[in-house]
Amino acid sequence: MSADLGGRVAAVTGAGQGLGLAIAQELAAAGADIAVCEIDADAGERAAAELASLGVRALSLPTDVRRSEQVDRSFAAARRDLGRLDIVVNNAGISRVGPQTHEVTDEDWLESVAVMQSGVFYGMRAGGRIMLEQGSGSIVNISSIRGFSPNPGRMSYCAPKAAVIMMTKIAASEWAGQGVRVNCIAPGILRTPMWDADVARGAIDEPFYISAVPAGRIGDPRDVGRMAAYLCSDDASYVTGGVFTIDGGLTTVPKA
Repeated sequence: MSADLGGRVAAVTGAGQGLGLAIAQELAAAGADIAVCEIDADAGERAAAELASLGVRALSLPTDVRRSEQVDRSFAAARRDLGRLDIVVNNAGISRVGPQTHEVTDEDWLESVAVMQSGVFYGMRAGGRIMLEQGSGSIVNISSIRGFSPNPGRMSYCAPKAAVIMMTKIAASEWAGQGVRVNCIAPGILRTPMWDADVARGAIDEPFYISAVPAGRIGDPRDVGRMAAYLCSDDASYVTGGVFTIDGGLTTVPKA
């Protein structure tokens, strides 16, 4: 059974390309109108046009998730221009692979926390305020398997992703009785522009990781999008505070 999100409005951060766009596409395919909250205004406009071609309303809202006032403004605009706000997917992220802990710069650390931890918090807070007022809503935070499965050289990536898991559980416990659900998806290896860029610069050995995944392949971002659509639908009305791993068995099924 596919999710039915007809009549609902979703704001997705980092939806201009890659995983965020795939999530937005699956939400739109389920019938949701989409606010593309994207720091790259051109990418946001292209994504909104593509989503509109699926038969839903879509608008581009330039948003730097590091700035709480921009997140607040974009979510308010989504509610104003699309009529309501039922779904928030906090997806915006950056990649950090390479420097070990003693080599991480202040700049890298602060940037990672600003985007992947504070940015998620700002989205949860802004979305939660709107949803608590209307008595309903679903928030999905995108973490990573690296939020609970550490990797050397990824201090500034793993730590914020771990924080997202805990923030999800705290908000879920606070809002469950008020009609607002909060869940988290922890993807593994996905074929995204971010992944391909890390492979191209030699930061990631793709064949090694494929050999480590029991499913024997790299994941499709649409898999995450379909899980997000389910979590935001009435089919998941009793699901909150969950962390859902999508990784082809990498962190849960022994290869041998």
